[in-house]
Amino acid sequence: MKKLIYFLLILVCVLSLTTCQTVSTILQEPKVSLHSVEFAGINFNGLQLLCKIDVQNPNGFEIPFPETDWALFLNANPFINGTVRNNNRIGARRSTIIEIPVNLDYIGIFNSFMSLRGNSQVGFRTAFALKFNLPVLGERIFRLEHNGSLPLPQVPRITAPSMRIDRVDISGAEIVVSLNINNPNVFSLPAPIITYNYMVNRNSFINGRVDDTPLGASSNTPINFRMFVNYADLFRSFASLITAREVATALNLNCDFNVPVFRTDALNLELAGTLPLR
Repeated sequence: MKKLIYFLLILVCVLSLTTCQTVSTILQEPKVSLHSVEFAGINFNGLQLLCKIDVQNPNGFEIPFPETDWALFLNANPFINGTVRNNNRIGARRSTIIEIPVNLDYIGIFNSFMSLRGNSQVGFRTAFALKFNLPVLGERIFRLEHNGSLPLPQVPRITAPSMRIDRVDISGAEIVVSLNINNPNVFSLPAPIITYNYMVNRNSFINGRVDDTPLGASSNTPINFRMFVNYADLFRSFASLITAREVATALNLNCDFNVPVFRTDALNLELAGTLPLR
């Protein structure tokens, strides 16, 4: 019924024209262009691309909304695709924006492309195919593409670690541990879980945990904590140290970033030192 109406409309237009025009001149194809491809959101779990396509209807009557197929490629490899459908229509001599949100999960990316781990970005290509079912003209397909790069999450780094004795008296020694964690990502990260093990003569003596400092985006975050070595506890555990003047120590640090995409990327380091005895 709708096709018949369109046909009659075109026939009336043709008969009413004083000059000879073809049907293709009267019924024009829509004009399609890529409006933008931009980041709508990003965090340590993934990111969202928002693709916008501008569709213009130059005709004096409404046309059906196109069925839009889209696909995203990473380093030329297919990764994700979908279809946008809409039962609305595009009004006469009106334009509309088709919005296509593309959600990308970092775990999914790394599971599919293990070689991308450690990279700061990856090239991508988006491809779109807009299919119109137009009166008289029939099916028309318009294709668009866009190339760009996506940021990938990077494991933070521990810089400038140090361990120093801040105070010593007859009861024990207070030790200050300092380090910086550099987060190179453009998004913040939750507080990493830092566990430490203070070793005396290669034997565990003090254990603890620090997890109260979130990491700001693209920044260095200083982390400091204190340990107190009680001499009475130390000599009970290591009686042979009673006559010693000092003892070799080591602090083992393990930093778990508490983020799914970094679950296998915990950082470990060891700080060697000496402890004076009283």
